Amino acid sequence: MPGPAPLALRAGAVRSRALRYGRRGTALLRRTPFPRPTARGWTVLASGLGLTVGGLVATTSIAVSAGLLLLVLLVLGVVMALVVAAPLRATRSTARGVVQVGEVYRERITLRGTSLPIGPRTRLLVREQLDDTFASVSEAETYALVGPHEPPAVLDVEALAMHRGRTLVGPVTIRVEDPFGLLRIDRPVVPAEEIVVVPASTPLAAIDTGALAGAVSADEGRVGQGGSADDSELRPYRQGDPIRRVHWGQSARRGELHVRQTTQAQPPEAVIALDVRRESYQRLGRDDLAELSDLGGDAAFEHAVVVAASVARALSARTSRVLLVSDGAAGNTRHAGDAGSLTDVLVGLADVRLRSDARDVTEVLPDVRGRDVHGMTAVVTGHCTAEQAAELVSRTSGSSRGILATIVPPEPVVRGILDRGGWRTLVVPVTGAHAPGSVR
Repeated sequence: MPGPAPLALRAGAVRSRALRYGRRGTALLRRTPFPRPTARGWTVLASGLGLTVGGLVATTSIAVSAGLLLLVLLVLGVVMALVVAAPLRATRSTARGVVQVGEVYRERITLRGTSLPIGPRTRLLVREQLDDTFASVSEAETYALVGPHEPPAVLDVEALAMHRGRTLVGPVTIRVEDPFGLLRIDRPVVPAEEIVVVPASTPLAAIDTGALAGAVSADEGRVGQGGSADDSELRPYRQGDPIRRVHWGQSARRGELHVRQTTQAQPPEAVIALDVRRESYQRLGRDDLAELSDLGGDAAFEHAVVVAASVARALSARTSRVLLVSDGAAGNTRHAGDAGSLTDVLVGLADVRLRSDARDVTEVLPDVRGRDVHGMTAVVTGHCTAEQAAELVSRTSGSSRGILATIVPPEPVVRGILDRGGWRTLVVPVTGAHAPGSVR
Protein backbone atom coordinates (compact mmCIF):
# COMPACT_ATOMS: atom_id res chain seq x y z
CA MET A 1 0.00 0.00 0.00
CA PRO A 2 1.56 3.31 -1.07
CA GLY A 3 2.36 5.80 1.69
CA PRO A 4 1.16 9.38 1.82
CA ALA A 5 2.34 11.67 -0.94
CA PRO A 6 5.23 14.07 -0.18
CA LEU A 7 2.93 17.01 -0.87
CA ALA A 8 0.49 15.80 1.79
CA LEU A 9 3.33 15.34 4.30
CA ARG A 10 4.61 18.83 3.57
CA ALA A 11 1.11 20.30 3.95
CA GLY A 12 0.65 18.49 7.25
CA ALA A 13 3.96 19.82 8.56
CA VAL A 14 3.05 23.39 7.53
CA ARG A 15 -0.38 23.07 9.16
CA SER A 16 1.17 21.71 12.38
CA ARG A 17 3.71 24.54 12.51
CA ALA A 18 1.02 27.13 11.81
CA LEU A 19 -1.13 25.75 14.62
CA ARG A 20 1.82 25.79 17.01
CA TYR A 21 2.78 29.37 16.22
CA GLY A 22 -0.88 30.35 16.26
CA ARG A 23 -1.36 29.00 19.78
CA ARG A 24 1.84 30.73 20.90
CA GLY A 25 0.77 34.03 19.38
CA THR A 26 -2.69 33.75 20.95
CA ALA A 27 -1.12 33.15 24.36
CA LEU A 28 1.14 36.18 23.91
CA LEU A 29 -1.75 38.40 22.91
CA ARG A 30 -3.87 37.11 25.79
CA ARG A 31 -1.38 38.34 28.40
CA THR A 32 -0.70 41.63 26.59
CA PRO A 33 -2.95 44.57 27.52
CA PHE A 34 -4.79 46.25 24.69
CA PRO A 35 -3.16 49.56 23.68
CA ARG A 36 -4.54 52.70 25.32
CA PRO A 37 -4.67 55.93 23.35
CA THR A 38 -2.42 58.77 24.41
CA ALA A 39 -3.61 62.39 24.45
CA ARG A 40 -2.59 62.63 20.81
CA GLY A 41 -4.34 59.34 20.08
CA TRP A 42 -7.64 60.54 21.59
CA THR A 43 -7.37 63.68 19.46
CA VAL A 44 -6.77 61.66 16.28
CA LEU A 45 -9.64 59.28 17.16
CA ALA A 46 -12.06 62.13 17.81
CA SER A 47 -10.95 63.90 14.63
CA GLY A 48 -11.28 60.75 12.54
CA LEU A 49 -14.76 59.96 13.83
CA GLY A 50 -15.85 63.57 13.44
CA LEU A 51 -14.62 63.86 9.87
CA THR A 52 -16.13 60.52 8.88
CA VAL A 53 -19.55 61.20 10.38
CA GLY A 54 -19.56 64.82 9.17
CA GLY A 55 -18.52 63.79 5.69
CA LEU A 56 -21.28 61.18 5.51
CA VAL A 57 -23.88 63.68 6.67
CA ALA A 58 -22.66 66.39 4.33
CA THR A 59 -21.85 63.88 1.58
CA THR A 60 -18.30 65.20 1.36
CA SER A 61 -16.03 62.46 0.13
CA ILE A 62 -12.84 64.32 1.01
CA ALA A 63 -13.85 64.57 4.69
CA VAL A 64 -14.83 60.88 4.76
CA SER A 65 -11.51 59.88 3.22
CA ALA A 66 -9.55 62.02 5.67
CA GLY A 67 -11.47 60.58 8.63
CA LEU A 68 -10.97 57.01 7.47
CA LEU A 69 -7.26 57.69 6.98
CA LEU A 70 -6.94 58.84 10.57
CA LEU A 71 -8.80 55.75 11.81
CA VAL A 72 -6.59 53.47 9.71
CA LEU A 73 -3.58 55.21 11.25
CA LEU A 74 -4.88 54.25 14.67
CA VAL A 75 -5.41 50.64 13.60
CA LEU A 76 -1.86 50.47 12.27
CA GLY A 77 -0.61 51.88 15.58
CA VAL A 78 -2.50 49.15 17.47
CA VAL A 79 -0.98 46.43 15.28
CA MET A 80 2.56 47.77 15.59
CA ALA A 81 2.33 48.22 19.38
CA LEU A 82 1.04 44.66 19.82
CA VAL A 83 3.72 43.23 17.53
CA VAL A 84 6.42 44.85 19.65
CA ALA A 85 4.94 44.27 23.12
CA ALA A 86 3.55 40.74 22.79
CA PRO A 87 6.80 38.77 22.25
CA LEU A 88 8.80 40.67 24.90
CA ARG A 89 10.04 38.55 27.78
CA ALA A 90 12.25 39.37 30.74
CA THR A 91 13.90 37.71 33.73
CA ARG A 92 14.99 38.96 37.14
CA SER A 93 18.15 37.59 38.71
CA THR A 94 19.12 38.44 42.27
CA ALA A 95 21.79 37.07 44.58
CA ARG A 96 19.45 36.54 47.54
CA GLY A 97 15.95 37.12 48.80
CA VAL A 98 17.01 38.17 52.32
CA VAL A 99 18.91 41.41 52.90
CA GLN A 100 19.86 43.33 56.01
CA VAL A 101 18.91 46.88 56.88
CA GLY A 102 21.72 49.11 55.66
CA GLU A 103 22.80 46.68 52.92
CA VAL A 104 22.38 47.23 49.19
CA TYR A 105 19.93 44.98 47.38
CA ARG A 106 21.07 44.20 43.84
CA GLU A 107 19.26 42.62 40.94
CA ARG A 108 19.57 42.43 37.16
CA ILE A 109 16.66 42.64 34.73
CA THR A 110 17.30 41.09 31.30
CA LEU A 111 14.84 41.98 28.54
CA ARG A 112 14.65 40.08 25.24
CA GLY A 113 12.63 40.99 22.18
CA THR A 114 11.31 38.91 19.31
CA SER A 115 13.32 35.95 18.03
CA LEU A 116 11.94 36.31 14.52
CA PRO A 117 14.39 37.52 11.85
CA ILE A 118 12.01 40.30 10.84
CA GLY A 119 10.12 42.76 12.96
CA PRO A 120 10.11 46.37 14.13
CA ARG A 121 12.94 47.90 16.14
CA THR A 122 11.81 50.26 18.84
CA ARG A 123 13.01 51.97 22.01
CA LEU A 124 10.88 51.34 25.07
CA LEU A 125 10.89 52.17 28.79
CA VAL A 126 11.76 49.38 31.27
CA ARG A 127 10.88 50.14 34.90
CA GLU A 128 11.27 48.26 38.21
CA GLN A 129 8.87 49.06 41.04
CA LEU A 130 10.39 49.78 44.49
CA ASP A 131 8.43 50.75 47.59
CA ASP A 132 9.46 52.88 50.58
CA THR A 133 11.37 50.01 52.17
CA PHE A 134 14.20 50.70 49.73
CA ALA A 135 16.01 53.88 48.78
CA SER A 136 17.12 53.66 45.17
CA VAL A 137 20.88 53.90 44.72
CA SER A 138 20.77 53.59 40.92
CA GLU A 139 18.07 54.43 38.42
CA ALA A 140 15.29 51.85 38.51
CA GLU A 141 14.31 52.53 34.90
CA THR A 142 16.00 52.76 31.54
CA TYR A 143 15.24 53.03 27.83
CA ALA A 144 16.08 49.86 25.92
CA LEU A 145 16.31 49.13 22.21
CA VAL A 146 14.62 45.87 21.19
CA GLY A 147 14.13 44.23 17.83
CA PRO A 148 15.58 41.56 15.54
CA HIS A 149 19.30 40.89 15.97
CA GLU A 150 19.45 43.24 18.98
CA PRO A 151 21.27 41.94 22.10
CA PRO A 152 19.24 41.56 25.31
CA ALA A 153 18.75 44.82 27.20
CA VAL A 154 20.04 44.84 30.78
CA LEU A 155 18.87 46.96 33.73
CA ASP A 156 20.96 46.75 36.92
CA VAL A 157 19.05 47.93 40.00
CA GLU A 158 20.66 48.81 43.33
CA ALA A 159 18.62 49.90 46.33
CA LEU A 160 19.51 50.49 49.97
CA ALA A 161 17.36 48.59 52.49
CA MET A 162 15.92 51.13 54.93
CA HIS A 163 13.31 49.32 57.03
CA ARG A 164 12.89 45.74 58.21
CA GLY A 165 9.94 43.62 57.11
CA ARG A 166 8.63 41.79 54.08
CA THR A 167 8.23 43.78 50.91
CA LEU A 168 7.54 43.22 47.24
CA VAL A 169 9.97 44.21 44.52
CA GLY A 170 8.29 44.64 41.20
CA PRO A 171 6.57 44.00 38.97
CA VAL A 172 8.88 44.95 36.12
CA THR A 173 6.87 46.79 33.48
CA ILE A 174 7.63 47.89 29.94
CA ARG A 175 6.03 50.81 28.11
CA VAL A 176 5.63 50.47 24.36
CA GLU A 177 4.41 53.27 22.09
CA ASP A 178 3.66 53.10 18.40
CA PRO A 179 5.86 55.17 16.02
CA PHE A 180 3.14 57.83 15.74
CA GLY A 181 2.80 58.37 19.47
CA LEU A 182 -0.91 57.59 19.37
CA LEU A 183 -1.09 54.45 21.53
CA ARG A 184 0.66 53.07 24.60
CA ILE A 185 0.96 49.62 26.21
CA ASP A 186 2.08 49.19 29.85
CA ARG A 187 2.75 45.48 30.25
CA PRO A 188 4.19 43.61 33.27
CA VAL A 189 6.95 41.29 32.08
CA VAL A 190 8.30 40.04 35.44
CA PRO A 191 5.98 39.41 38.42
CA ALA A 192 6.58 40.91 41.84
CA GLU A 193 8.92 39.01 44.15
CA GLU A 194 9.00 39.03 47.95
CA ILE A 195 12.16 40.29 49.64
CA VAL A 196 12.71 39.97 53.40
CA VAL A 197 14.64 42.79 55.06
CA VAL A 198 16.08 41.60 58.38
CA PRO A 199 17.24 43.94 61.17
CA ALA A 200 20.81 45.14 61.37
CA SER A 201 23.17 44.69 64.34
CA THR A 202 24.49 46.97 67.03
CA PRO A 203 27.84 46.43 68.80
CA LEU A 204 27.63 44.10 71.79
CA ALA A 205 31.16 44.41 73.09
CA ALA A 206 29.85 44.06 76.61
CA ILE A 207 28.90 40.42 76.05
CA ASP A 208 32.04 38.46 76.83
CA THR A 209 32.80 34.80 76.27
CA GLY A 210 31.96 33.92 79.86
CA ALA A 211 28.47 35.36 79.58
CA LEU A 212 27.71 33.12 76.62
CA ALA A 213 29.55 29.99 77.72
CA GLY A 214 26.34 28.50 79.07
CA ALA A 215 24.72 28.66 75.64
CA VAL A 216 26.80 25.70 74.44
CA SER A 217 25.20 22.45 75.52
CA ALA A 218 26.68 19.05 75.96
CA ASP A 219 24.78 17.83 72.90
CA GLU A 220 26.60 20.28 70.64
CA GLY A 221 29.64 18.07 70.30
CA ARG A 222 27.52 15.17 69.14
CA VAL A 223 25.46 17.19 66.67
CA GLY A 224 28.28 19.39 65.44
CA GLN A 225 31.10 16.89 65.21
CA GLY A 226 29.32 13.95 63.76
CA GLY A 227 26.35 12.06 65.12
CA SER A 228 24.90 9.16 63.25
CA ALA A 229 22.72 8.96 60.20
CA ASP A 230 19.91 7.73 62.45
CA ASP A 231 19.32 11.09 64.16
CA SER A 232 20.42 13.60 61.53
CA GLU A 233 20.15 14.36 57.86
CA LEU A 234 22.16 16.49 55.46
CA ARG A 235 21.04 19.69 53.78
CA PRO A 236 22.92 22.37 51.79
CA TYR A 237 24.75 24.99 53.82
CA ARG A 238 22.85 28.26 54.39
CA GLN A 239 24.27 31.58 55.44
CA GLY A 240 24.30 31.75 59.24
CA ASP A 241 24.73 28.00 59.85
CA PRO A 242 27.46 27.26 62.43
CA ILE A 243 30.59 26.01 60.71
CA ARG A 244 30.88 23.26 63.33
CA ARG A 245 27.85 21.51 61.80
CA VAL A 246 29.47 21.08 58.37
CA HIS A 247 29.87 17.45 57.34
CA TRP A 248 33.22 17.70 55.59
CA GLY A 249 33.24 14.19 54.14
CA GLN A 250 29.84 14.50 52.47
CA SER A 251 30.63 18.09 51.40
CA ALA A 252 33.76 16.92 49.58
CA ARG A 253 31.86 14.04 48.00
CA ARG A 254 28.95 16.23 46.81
CA GLY A 255 31.02 19.21 45.72
CA GLU A 256 29.32 21.79 47.98
CA LEU A 257 29.01 22.44 51.69
CA HIS A 258 26.40 20.35 53.55
CA VAL A 259 25.48 20.55 57.22
CA ARG A 260 23.84 18.09 59.58
CA GLN A 261 20.25 18.84 60.49
CA THR A 262 18.81 16.83 63.34
CA THR A 263 15.51 15.12 62.66
CA GLN A 264 14.68 14.34 66.27
CA ALA A 265 12.93 17.05 68.29
CA GLN A 266 15.66 18.44 70.53
CA PRO A 267 15.37 21.29 73.01
CA PRO A 268 16.85 24.60 71.91
CA GLU A 269 20.28 25.49 73.22
CA ALA A 270 19.51 29.22 73.29
CA VAL A 271 16.19 31.05 73.41
CA ILE A 272 15.66 34.73 72.65
CA ALA A 273 12.36 36.07 73.99
CA LEU A 274 11.35 39.44 72.56
CA ASP A 275 8.86 41.58 74.48
CA VAL A 276 6.27 42.95 72.01
CA ARG A 277 4.07 44.74 74.54
CA ARG A 278 3.63 48.40 73.69
CA GLU A 279 3.59 49.48 77.35
CA SER A 280 7.14 48.18 77.81
CA TYR A 281 8.41 50.82 75.38
CA GLN A 282 5.99 53.66 76.08
CA ARG A 283 7.54 54.01 79.54
CA LEU A 284 10.74 55.30 77.98
CA GLY A 285 10.41 59.08 78.20
CA ARG A 286 12.66 62.06 77.79
CA ASP A 287 14.27 61.44 81.16
CA ASP A 288 15.56 58.06 79.97
CA LEU A 289 16.39 58.45 76.27
CA ALA A 290 15.56 61.58 74.35
CA GLU A 291 15.90 59.63 71.09
CA LEU A 292 13.18 57.20 72.14
CA SER A 293 10.59 59.62 73.47
CA ASP A 294 8.00 58.69 70.84
CA LEU A 295 4.55 58.38 72.36
CA GLY A 296 3.76 55.04 70.76
CA GLY A 297 7.08 53.46 71.62
CA ASP A 298 7.67 52.40 68.00
CA ALA A 299 11.21 53.79 67.76
CA ALA A 300 12.16 52.15 71.05
CA PHE A 301 10.76 48.83 69.86
CA GLU A 302 12.70 49.01 66.60
CA HIS A 303 15.90 49.41 68.59
CA ALA A 304 14.90 46.42 70.73
CA VAL A 305 14.52 44.36 67.55
CA VAL A 306 18.05 45.37 66.53
CA VAL A 307 19.29 44.31 69.99
CA ALA A 308 17.53 40.94 69.62
CA ALA A 309 19.15 40.42 66.22
CA SER A 310 22.57 41.29 67.67
CA VAL A 311 22.12 38.83 70.54
CA ALA A 312 20.95 36.16 68.07
CA ARG A 313 24.07 36.60 65.95
CA ALA A 314 26.31 36.47 69.02
CA LEU A 315 24.64 33.32 70.37
CA SER A 316 24.53 31.62 66.97
CA ALA A 317 28.31 31.92 66.72
CA ARG A 318 28.63 29.84 69.90
CA THR A 319 25.77 27.35 69.78
CA SER A 320 24.02 25.11 67.28
CA ARG A 321 20.35 25.91 67.85
CA VAL A 322 18.85 29.33 68.55
CA LEU A 323 15.11 29.88 68.90
CA LEU A 324 13.15 33.15 68.83
CA VAL A 325 9.87 33.35 70.73
CA SER A 326 7.35 36.16 71.03
CA ASP A 327 3.64 36.56 71.59
CA GLY A 328 1.54 36.05 68.48
CA ALA A 329 -1.46 38.07 67.38
CA ALA A 330 -3.79 35.08 67.94
CA GLY A 331 -2.71 34.69 71.57
CA ASN A 332 -0.31 31.87 70.78
CA THR A 333 3.48 31.79 71.03
CA ARG A 334 5.37 32.47 67.79
CA HIS A 335 8.45 30.31 67.26
CA ALA A 336 11.12 31.13 64.69
CA GLY A 337 14.29 29.16 64.07
CA ASP A 338 13.11 25.65 64.99
CA ALA A 339 15.76 24.20 62.66
CA GLY A 340 18.47 26.15 64.45
CA SER A 341 19.21 28.46 61.52
CA LEU A 342 20.20 32.05 62.28
CA THR A 343 18.53 33.12 59.04
CA ASP A 344 15.19 31.76 60.27
CA VAL A 345 15.53 33.75 63.50
CA LEU A 346 16.34 36.95 61.62
CA VAL A 347 13.39 36.41 59.28
CA GLY A 348 11.22 35.97 62.37
CA LEU A 349 12.50 39.30 63.69
CA ALA A 350 11.57 40.91 60.38
CA ASP A 351 7.94 39.91 60.99
CA VAL A 352 7.42 40.90 64.66
CA ARG A 353 5.13 43.82 65.40
CA LEU A 354 4.43 45.92 68.49
CA ARG A 355 0.99 45.32 70.01
CA SER A 356 -1.04 46.74 72.86
CA ASP A 357 -2.72 43.43 73.71
CA ALA A 358 0.41 41.25 73.79
CA ARG A 359 1.20 38.96 76.71
CA ASP A 360 4.10 39.41 79.09
CA VAL A 361 7.32 37.57 78.29
CA THR A 362 6.91 35.61 81.53
CA GLU A 363 3.73 34.10 80.06
CA VAL A 364 5.40 33.28 76.75
CA LEU A 365 8.51 31.48 78.04
CA PRO A 366 6.61 28.44 79.44
CA ASP A 367 5.33 27.76 75.90
CA VAL A 368 8.83 27.27 74.46
CA ARG A 369 8.89 24.08 72.41
CA GLY A 370 10.76 21.39 74.24
CA ARG A 371 10.54 23.35 77.53
CA ASP A 372 14.00 22.03 78.49
CA VAL A 373 16.08 25.07 77.58
CA HIS A 374 19.50 23.91 78.69
CA GLY A 375 21.70 26.70 77.33
CA MET A 376 20.86 30.40 77.44
CA THR A 377 17.65 32.39 77.83
CA ALA A 378 17.94 35.99 76.62
CA VAL A 379 15.00 38.32 77.25
CA VAL A 380 14.95 41.55 75.22
CA THR A 381 12.65 44.28 76.51
CA GLY A 382 12.39 48.00 76.99
CA HIS A 383 11.54 48.07 80.68
CA CYS A 384 11.50 45.44 83.42
CA THR A 385 9.82 45.75 86.83
CA ALA A 386 10.82 43.97 90.01
CA GLU A 387 7.79 41.67 89.73
CA GLN A 388 8.70 40.72 86.18
CA ALA A 389 12.33 40.10 87.16
CA ALA A 390 11.29 37.76 89.95
CA GLU A 391 8.94 35.94 87.58
CA LEU A 392 11.69 35.53 84.98
CA VAL A 393 14.07 34.03 87.53
CA SER A 394 11.41 31.61 88.79
CA ARG A 395 10.43 30.48 85.28
CA THR A 396 13.97 29.73 84.13
CA SER A 397 15.12 26.15 84.56
CA GLY A 398 18.21 25.53 86.64
CA SER A 399 20.17 24.30 83.61
CA SER A 400 19.65 27.54 81.68
CA ARG A 401 21.49 30.77 82.15
CA GLY A 402 19.78 34.09 81.61
CA ILE A 403 20.50 37.52 80.13
CA LEU A 404 18.16 40.49 80.40
CA ALA A 405 18.86 42.88 77.53
CA THR A 406 17.26 46.29 77.99
CA ILE A 407 17.43 49.66 76.31
CA VAL A 408 17.67 51.66 79.55
CA PRO A 409 19.39 50.63 82.82
CA PRO A 410 16.97 48.79 85.13
CA GLU A 411 16.34 49.91 88.69
CA PRO A 412 18.77 48.70 91.38
CA VAL A 413 16.16 46.39 92.91
CA VAL A 414 15.70 44.71 89.53
CA ARG A 415 19.44 44.24 89.17
CA GLY A 416 19.58 42.72 92.64
CA ILE A 417 16.85 40.18 91.88
CA LEU A 418 18.52 39.17 88.62
CA ASP A 419 21.99 38.97 90.19
CA ARG A 420 20.74 36.66 92.95
CA GLY A 421 19.07 34.48 90.33
CA GLY A 422 22.28 34.15 88.32
CA TRP A 423 21.11 36.41 85.48
CA ARG A 424 23.30 38.95 83.77
CA THR A 425 22.02 42.40 82.82
CA LEU A 426 22.91 43.89 79.43
CA VAL A 427 22.07 47.51 78.59
CA VAL A 428 22.31 48.42 74.91
CA PRO A 429 21.30 52.08 74.44
CA VAL A 430 20.75 53.82 71.17
CA THR A 431 23.91 55.32 69.71
CA GLY A 432 24.23 58.88 71.00
CA ALA A 433 21.91 58.37 73.97
CA HIS A 434 22.87 59.63 77.41
CA ALA A 435 22.43 56.31 79.23
CA PRO A 436 25.70 54.34 79.11
CA GLY A 437 25.68 50.65 78.28
CA SER A 438 26.89 48.15 80.83
CA VAL A 439 26.82 44.47 81.67
CA ARG A 440 26.86 42.72 85.01
